[in-house]
Amino acid sequence: MDNLTIVRRFTVEFLGHADLAAADATMHPDIRGITGLKPMGPIEGIEEYKATLTGFVDAFPAEGPVEIIDQFESADGTRVVTRFHSRQRHAKDYFGIPATDRVILFDETHVARLKDGKIVENIVSATNLEFEMLMAPVLTPMILP
Repeated sequence: MDNLTIVRRFTVEFLGHADLAAADATMHPDIRGITGLKPMGPIEGIEEYKATLTGFVDAFPAEGPVEIIDQFESADGTRVVTRFHSRQRHAKDYFGIPATDRVILFDETHVARLKDGKIVENIVSATNLEFEMLMAPVLTPMILP
């Protein structure tokens, strides 16, 4: 499987739906994730990544398929950049924030570094203002103590 396909599966199946088989197939056991879903530091390892994502998708299930906007590989073939949209419904309480039943657009760009056919690092840059405003009561004390 080529790097673009690996990252596409990771994005669509794991990030979009918390498919654990896709996680096992695409993530290196020592993956490191830098994401707002864990604002106090990186996600370390596949098991923590799975737990973080399944908790998020449980509270914010997919409202439709992930839409890949752009995807390309670095010149040296070690990184894949993917920009995508997903729509997730806030169906359950999340970090103490009561469910709103609102559908929220996530507009994200991920830079995945691959090693031996698996994602070993995933750095997230996102324009998720609606989610960030929703989570502000929880995130503000974590980020600005």
